Amino acid sequence: MGVSALLAATALPLVSGHYVFSKLIVDGKKTNDFEYIRRNSNGYEPTLAGEILGDDFRCNKDSMAAAGSTGVYKVQPGTELGFELAFGATMKHPGPLQIYMSKAPGDVKQYDGSGDWFKVHQEGLCNDISQKGLEDTDWCTWDKNTASFKIPADTPPGQYLVRVEHIPLHRGFSGNAEFYFTCAQIEVGGNGAGKPSPTVKIPGVYKPEDENIHYNIYMHPTSYTLPGPEVWKGGAAAGGDKKGSPIPPAYTCACSA
Repeated sequence: MGVSALLAATALPLVSGHYVFSKLIVDGKKTNDFEYIRRNSNGYEPTLAGEILGDDFRCNKDSMAAAGSTGVYKVQPGTELGFELAFGATMKHPGPLQIYMSKAPGDVKQYDGSGDWFKVHQEGLCNDISQKGLEDTDWCTWDKNTASFKIPADTPPGQYLVRVEHIPLHRGFSGNAEFYFTCAQIEVGGNGAGKPSPTVKIPGVYKPEDENIHYNIYMHPTSYTLPGPEVWKGGAAAGGDKKGSPIPPAYTCACSA
């Protein structure tokens, strides 16, 4: 590919507003694009709400084909893990971000994500919308290019998929909320004995008609409920904002990890 063609190709996501999480960040150190994140054939294109009930919703389309050639980053409980968008893009679409983990029964390179998933991080609203109504810049993710969390201290050892997702809602009113997601492969050391909960299946964690997915941001709503389960912070129970409670109850930052 010529230089001009390459530049045009890399600029496309910026023009379209689409993006892909391509870099794993470990304690502030960036890895190479797709070194520890499974590539997929969807690229920087979104998955629409009507497509979230298929198995591709786990780690994206054709990602299993790349699992064997994707590295496995060895970490310890307490390590800060992050994800960065490719091409210098930022999340300039309104909506929440969430990160899930799923323990592989053995080699994560052979794991398709069909087991249990638990949430370890979420970012909702950073401003109080109860009086003024929702605006794009109220989302904690607005114009950011990274998201990060710390692996809970008592995470059981083993190999895991770590799945990041951003859910832009600018088309949610028409039932076409967008999902941008990829999966990293890691191995957690230590001797943690926590019991991650609650757990969910992917697909199945959301439905296209869920009110926080089929959601109209243009009516300037005054509350929003983050989709999915509560965040597991360690131990035997989940914590953070409860599913079903309006976000934000504490509006300084409706984020938890």
